[in-house]
Amino acid sequence: MNARTLRVFAPLVVWLAASAAAAQDDEAVLDNVVVRNRLYEPGGKLEVSLGVGLPLQTHLTAHYFFNLGVAYNLFNTFAVEARAGYAASRHTGLARSISESFLAREDKRVTDELEDLWEMNLHGVAGIRWAPIYGKLSLVSDLPAHFQAYVWAGGGLGSFQRNSVIQCSQVVNRTAGVCDNRTSLDDRGSASEDYWVRETRVAPMVSAAVGFRFFILDKHGLRLEVRDWVFRDNYRVNLVREDWEAGRVTGESASSPGLTHLVQFDLGYTYSF
Repeated sequence: MNARTLRVFAPLVVWLAASAAAAQDDEAVLDNVVVRNRLYEPGGKLEVSLGVGLPLQTHLTAHYFFNLGVAYNLFNTFAVEARAGYAASRHTGLARSISESFLAREDKRVTDELEDLWEMNLHGVAGIRWAPIYGKLSLVSDLPAHFQAYVWAGGGLGSFQRNSVIQCSQVVNRTAGVCDNRTSLDDRGSASEDYWVRETRVAPMVSAAVGFRFFILDKHGLRLEVRDWVFRDNYRVNLVREDWEAGRVTGESASSPGLTHLVQFDLGYTYSF
């Protein structure tokens, strides 16, 4: 993981460790029966889940995930899970600002594409969930909230699209940075089509998460997690403006494009059978 991702995960890992210590203190001092003798045992149960993911960090793209999951708990602490869903994605204001200002720059006749512009859409992953920590939090004196802290790791495939902020195949107004069919020069929302170069692909990816499952009665649950989706970037360098504006493919693929990280906060509901 890169430094940005580590900065996101580190506080949750610290909290997880602190919660484990608190759970052990509860077991030894406050109410050792509740934690030692689990009130909820997911082992041997099938569960389905619904989740919504919100971006924890945005740069050039923003993603909003909607997922459906199916898991089977082999043991109380170990499960296999498959997830599939769709990510609604968009360019951020920074990306739009770059695209509009770039068209007017005469000094950028030869340039490189930007990193981390791929947007994930449909995706599916399968992985394992390990939940070594079981504890409880005392929300009020008579209502302890039982939870599992877990880590998750797996991989799968995703469909991706990339809308360039550099290559405009049909410049409408270079000075104003317009590369679409807007009816009013000052109203970006009036456009129904743009002319930025698009690419699509299907590619492998991996995913990792840390989180908490809070048990509600025997069958229902609430899931809170931080998840990182990781896939290989791909972009072109040494692009020639005259070529792309004439509709010709230009440049070559970057030799070391690196990895893209999409870090999300997931809120989910689970139902166990």
